[in-house]
Amino acid sequence: MILVTTPNGKVGSEIIKQLQAQGHKVRVGAHTVEKATAAFPGLEVVHFDFDNPESVRAALEGVDTLYLASPGEMLEGPVNAVVDAAKQAGAKRIVRLSAPGVEYGDSPLRKVELHLEASGLEHTFLRPSWFMQNYSTLSLEGVRQGTLYEPAADGHTAFIDARDIAAVAVAALTGEGHSGKAYTLTGPQALSRDEVAALFSSALGREVRYVPVGDEQLRQGMAGAPQNYIELMSALYGYVRAGATATVTDEVHKVTGRAPIRFEQFVQDHLETWR
Repeated sequence: MILVTTPNGKVGSEIIKQLQAQGHKVRVGAHTVEKATAAFPGLEVVHFDFDNPESVRAALEGVDTLYLASPGEMLEGPVNAVVDAAKQAGAKRIVRLSAPGVEYGDSPLRKVELHLEASGLEHTFLRPSWFMQNYSTLSLEGVRQGTLYEPAADGHTAFIDARDIAAVAVAALTGEGHSGKAYTLTGPQALSRDEVAALFSSALGREVRYVPVGDEQLRQGMAGAPQNYIELMSALYGYVRAGATATVTDEVHKVTGRAPIRFEQFVQDHLETWR
């Protein structure tokens, strides 16, 4: 039995679709059961709340493999508790959604990785670059209105499609040879935000332009969001400006046997989103 957490997330939803297509037995662990039940008819959906240990223990009953993702602003404590509960429940393998470069710092994401390494469980870390799907969610209105405001300066990013992250996750959840591995996942090209805007302009037949803003404007625009999340996004854009997100890897191809999706294809596949 494979338990998938954050099923309504960009990666979690794709993992469920791909596991279903391959005929695997899936349990959906959702914070909002009603929403997940509607999204995944016919699948077993159970309550899973990081802040409710009882729900976590119940969701893990009979589970041998776990896809573990958590909200970006969450500190390590509740996530580490899930790792401990999974081990106690008899799970053998955890695939953890992390982030690139965490091995060089002391972030909550890295603390979860270290805790998982020490658990003795089979584990795989997924460290994906920026999601292409951010432009169909967080920046949806920006694309529709024709202006992308980001504090990225002229930094380049090797954006990755969530479908490719999910494909690697499914391989690690169901196959052998991935235990102890940390996969830094990127798309096949590093793009500046000006190039992203140009690709949208070409596909949509109207101008989309990129307007660089500063970190302070980012923070003002996120006012009201959890402070941990604001700090996370500020740090991530700092990495973009420093050139740390421009590296392209071949991990998707090595794991899945196919080239990762290009940004142009992502845009074509979701054109109606921005119409």
